[in-house]
Amino acid sequence: RFQSLQIFNLAGNKLTSIIPPSIGSMSVLEVFDLSNNDLESLIPPELGKLDGSLQFLGLSNNNLSGVIPSELGLLQDASVLLKGNSFNDSSNAPLSLCTLRSVKEFDLADNVRLCPDERNTLSEFYDSAKGAEWTNDTNWLDEYASYCGWNGVV
Repeated sequence: RFQSLQIFNLAGNKLTSIIPPSIGSMSVLEVFDLSNNDLESLIPPELGKLDGSLQFLGLSNNNLSGVIPSELGLLQDASVLLKGNSFNDSSNAPLSLCTLRSVKEFDLADNVRLCPDERNTLSEFYDSAKGAEWTNDTNWLDEYASYCGWNGVV
């Protein structure tokens, strides 16, 4: 059902419950906006399957928690808006979101708790120094690893 749905906008409707993982199978969905509701739990990683179609993911101002799934970094050229939630204080946001490797916009990229400046700068250094050619590049591209554990040999 709803396989041809392109815009799903239920922002500001006081919705409760969780985001169904089955949303990830809506292959032509371009806009998914559930901002300003009372949704709880985790963001389903299945939303990353919307790569190629999804242009806007709006989940801001809900009660979402846990770790931001790295699969959201696969959403090529999408805007990913997640501000106003309660994400895990002990975890970084995925590196691919913080550095805007694939996504067009990530509204938490300037949040130094989730996207530390040092981690972003070291990631840029890795790219500019051809880190993929290093003989050892432990943790440099890990989505969640602390930059304190990154090491390598050129």
